[in-house]
Amino acid sequence: MILILSGTSSSGKSTLSKQLQKRLGDGWLYFSMDTYLSMLGSKFMNLNPDNPDVCTPNNICYAQKHSDDTYKIITGELCNKLYATIPKVLTLLSEQGFHIILDSFITGFEEHSFYKEQLQHNGLMFIYLHAPIEVISQREVARGDRLRGSALHWLNDFECESVFDLSFDTHAKPIMDIIETIMDKLRSLMLLQSH
Repeated sequence: MILILSGTSSSGKSTLSKQLQKRLGDGWLYFSMDTYLSMLGSKFMNLNPDNPDVCTPNNICYAQKHSDDTYKIITGELCNKLYATIPKVLTLLSEQGFHIILDSFITGFEEHSFYKEQLQHNGLMFIYLHAPIEVISQREVARGDRLRGSALHWLNDFECESVFDLSFDTHAKPIMDIIETIMDKLRSLMLLQSH
């Protein structure tokens, strides 16, 4: 089984993923897309306000500064190539008997379809996380390691929430309630797969 959590930066994906892993126990891997892509090195990992080269175009990842002093993250060819390998890596892990919680940022219908097609034989649940714009902005500032406005620019790219299996406002619903809802859905999915 693969749980794919998606949402903009600061929507609560990492927090929920880690709590879900604790609840689900041994055999469940927490796969952070950010951690995986960090293999690309400092041009990916240093997308933060302290990096003087953050806006220098490159083939990995950089930021584009807007007139309102917000930043949009631009992915380069190498980042996109590594990103495209994720379904194959997840399949390999699943074939070894692991269940996976993927902390991702799948934004569009085409991307959603690609993941669904590549991973459908593993058992899938797509979960979309969101929060009000003001809350996302506050969380981004509180983290201190994010480029101002980058979460909101990512949010503008999300278009496929309607095809996700579950959707949660992480500001309105307590994390433990979200986990219980996911657990209920997971139990029913696994029961269906066993018949």
